[in-house]
Amino acid sequence: MTEINTVPEHYLGVWQRKHLESPSGVDNSSRVYWLQTSLFHADIRIPADRPNFRGRKSLHDFSAEELKLLASQQGFAGTTSVTGNYCQWSHHMDYQPRRDKPDIGFMQFSGTRILETGIANDYAEIWEQLPDSRGETFALRFEEDNTTYPVGKPQSGILVVSGDYFIYARERKVSLPPAASLNALLTETGPDKQQLIELLDFEISFGRVAHGSASWEILLSTLPFREGEALFTETTWTMIARAKNGCIQHEHAWNGIITRRWLP
Repeated sequence: MTEINTVPEHYLGVWQRKHLESPSGVDNSSRVYWLQTSLFHADIRIPADRPNFRGRKSLHDFSAEELKLLASQQGFAGTTSVTGNYCQWSHHMDYQPRRDKPDIGFMQFSGTRILETGIANDYAEIWEQLPDSRGETFALRFEEDNTTYPVGKPQSGILVVSGDYFIYARERKVSLPPAASLNALLTETGPDKQQLIELLDFEISFGRVAHGSASWEILLSTLPFREGEALFTETTWTMIARAKNGCIQHEHAWNGIITRRWLP
């Protein structure tokens, strides 16, 4: 994906949220990471009290009540623009229903730390940069066609990389109707288990390109069973990286055989 340098260099990398103050209270325990390239961003926010759900291999292995526990997760991806000390994140993809207010923060940098104060929303966040996240940054987009699970719109997404870290974001097949939150939507609509799966099948996975002896290891994901897995094999990544005009990749996924077209 061709990027235009619209974001200042000191923004680039991966930022871990250390502190949040909002009208809902103080949060120092949720696992939150924001990866920023020169144009694109991706963000993942997993509540500290989410169970790890060991032993699950797909969303079908969850009970309906367990699936509902995933609805408090957050994350999004899109483009970023910076004007002076103001940073705006445009959410092209969002785990939660789209918000009415713009996502804009007033940013104060101090070395490898940021104090972010909300403009349209009332909050204050402290972010710290991960040391191994400075380096090459890039983004690739992809489109999927899953013929074994033909429900809703074709899935698409983005991979953003900075230094030794990546975030992979893939949309759900169904569109979310307007709602205050995903939890509120589930309460209002009372979906059955299959509908729950369709609503919660939105993957945001954060990991390291090289982690010990592993490559492309997923460390945190909105699909808990993906944690510890490899996003790519080295062979697959080499094929994607060398393709100048896009490439077709086939892989086994939790919900069938995926055909994915990667585009620069």
